[in-house]
Amino acid sequence: MKNLLIFTISVFLSLMVGAQTKYEDSLRLESTIDWLEDKLTYNYYNENDDEWWINRFTFNKGSESVTIKNIASPHLEAVTDKTYLQLNFRLQELNPYTIQIAENENNAGRLVKGKTIRIGAYNKSIKRVKNGRLSNNQSFLYLSIPHFFEDSLQNYTETIGLRLEEAIRLSTRIYNQSHQQNMASIQSMLAGKFTEPSGNTWIIDEIFNKTFEVSVVSASDDLLAKHFVQLGDELIVNSITGEGMSQFALSTSDAPEMTYTSKELTILFRNTNEFIWTIGSTPVILVRDWREEYLEAKYR
Repeated sequence: MKNLLIFTISVFLSLMVGAQTKYEDSLRLESTIDWLEDKLTYNYYNENDDEWWINRFTFNKGSESVTIKNIASPHLEAVTDKTYLQLNFRLQELNPYTIQIAENENNAGRLVKGKTIRIGAYNKSIKRVKNGRLSNNQSFLYLSIPHFFEDSLQNYTETIGLRLEEAIRLSTRIYNQSHQQNMASIQSMLAGKFTEPSGNTWIIDEIFNKTFEVSVVSASDDLLAKHFVQLGDELIVNSITGEGMSQFALSTSDAPEMTYTSKELTILFRNTNEFIWTIGSTPVILVRDWREEYLEAKYR
């Protein structure tokens, strides 16, 4: 119930953010990245292990990826006896709906007393390198925020979590372009499993080139509806529900966000992991499904 509440609140907040142009969003993203690089670059001490830790958050503009480095040493100026942990990922690979903040009462390696931010990633896409050796990719990351930050600034960790969520959203946003470019964007992002706040699941498969089958399944595994989405000179949707079969021919709007609409159906593609399907006046918010598969302690 708690996770569903967090999901619902996050979706509501995302809807409150007004549509911006690609240029405006790029400026916001650059500003947010600069802020994160500043706030997530710091040193801290683990008194139980008698070790200093250096945390570095760096955005690589060329590859549009993030590198987080955690370096442990007996003292800050040490040249030897260092331990290096490096995580590499793209912001687009993180799931903003999985951001969680927890109190940490113990010191354990790089996770010290204070608060911990935990973020999940799609498809185990976070590359992990320890002491120069590439190890298994992981499906989540942790950021340790020592207690002295919380002592000096109220809601420090929560603010970092919000700015991380903003950066992820901005990096995944889809913009209205030419029809051909829009069709390519939809084809690249549409397949997968998406979840409603209600618990219903939309399973989307590309059964033929540019033709997608959409199965809407309830939390109790009942088939609620079938849709077939065809990408071409138009965006065509054939829907089969308990009320019968309907066909919709959708055309693009002039909105900054990529939106296809007809008299009865509107599909708003907010980003590569989220879209809104509106029949009449009833919006259905769909977010790409993410499931935790590995024990949290494995990659600490």
